[in-house]
Formats: sequence, C-alpha cells, structure tokens
Amino acid sequence: MQGRKQPTPHNPPVIETTEVINRRWLSEGAFEVELSRPRHFHFKAGHTIQLIYQDQKRYYSLASAPGDPTLSLCVNFIEKGYFSPLLASAEIGFKLGFTGPHGYFHFSPSPRPPVFIATDTGIAPFISMARSGMRGFTLLHGARHAGELYYQDFLRQSAQKYLPIVWEIPDEVHVTSGLFHGKMVNLLAQHLEPGRYDFYLCGWQKMIKDVTHLIDDRFPGSHVYTEVFY
Repeated sequence: MQGRKQPTPHNPPVIETTEVINRRWLSEGAFEVELSRPRHFHFKAGHTIQLIYQDQKRYYSLASAPGDPTLSLCVNFIEKGYFSPLLASAEIGFKLGFTGPHGYFHFSPSPRPPVFIATDTGIAPFISMARSGMRGFTLLHGARHAGELYYQDFLRQSAQKYLPIVWEIPDEVHVTSGLFHGKMVNLLAQHLEPGRYDFYLCGWQKMIKDVTHLIDDRFPGSHVYTEVFY
C-alpha cells in the first residue's frame, strides 16, 4: 500500500539498507515484494516503512509479521508511478534505503470486538496482524472485482467472520460463495449487529469517510482507527 501522509519527525530518521529478495504477482495490478530485514529492525503489525531511492520516497504498510525474517509489502502497480514500476522490475539483490517503523495504526486489545475494514492493498496491515497469529476478528474486505481480494484464502481461515465485497461484476472463478456486490457501508450496516466495536479502517479516503459516518450513526461508543492512502 502506498501514498499515505505521515507526521514529520523532529529528528532525521536513521536510513537502513534493504534489498529485493523475492516477488510474486497477486493479480495483473498488484504484487507482493519481499525485502531483506536488518537484524535490529523491530516493528508492530500495522506499521509502515518509508522506502528511499535516489531523491524519491514512499510509505508502504508492512504485510509481514513482526516475527518474520523478511519484510513484505503489498504494492499496487501504477504504470506512471515511480516506486511500483521500480519494485516490479527490480532484479533480485537490488538495494534501496528505508526508514521506520512509522505510524500509529497497530492493534490495541480492548474489551470491544475488533472489526477490520480494507479496500484494495489496504489489506496489507491486516495481513501482518493475521500472520502474527491474530484470530477472532471480523473482516470486511473490498475490491474492484474478486480477483483483487488479495490473500482471501488465508484471511478466511484467520477471521471469525470474513465478508468479501466487490463493486464490479463478481468473478465466480475466484470466489464461489459468500461474495457481496455493492457498497461497503451497506455491507457493514446489514451484517454487523448493533454494539460497540474497535474499527480499523485502511484503504481509500472515500471509503473511510463514508464508513466513519455510518459508524458514528449506527455504532455509537465505538473506537475508530484509520490509515488512509491517496
């Protein structure tokens, strides 16, 4: 995931060095890239890193678990972008810099049930949480079409309730049952019982805005944590 705004640190962050060690395509428009991890680098599930190459910088959510030996990113391929074409074509061993961890979007246990809501590659921090062993959450997973519901098989096994939704014609090849078609706010309103929850929202700005308004109206007393990308 990329393109999020982050707070400016008071002191210049330490720049670490990493290299590309693997890459696999998740669809025609997204891929997971695996990077080497410095031994002393620690983070929480949900944190981001800022990649640095020459004079370019970009934030990405980590999709790997805090205990994994490598760092994984889930990246949208943007043809006219800078970092995604670079990462999509980089040879194994390609080196670049990064800083981190950054951000505040990490899971905080509470008596309220957790509800994760993601669109597109906004699923990355929830993959990190699930890979770290988290279970028992409700996940609303949105994408343009079923082929972009990344990691869905793994997430179905990890979530207590997994609700996939698409806003284009469903593709039965990728999802055979339980696929919803429409808007995220409608899915949330129809399939979540009234109550107080901890909502974690990650993805497109409009989705987060619409869902936050619904939460204020339908789930008063809930806590909302957001990670927006542009």
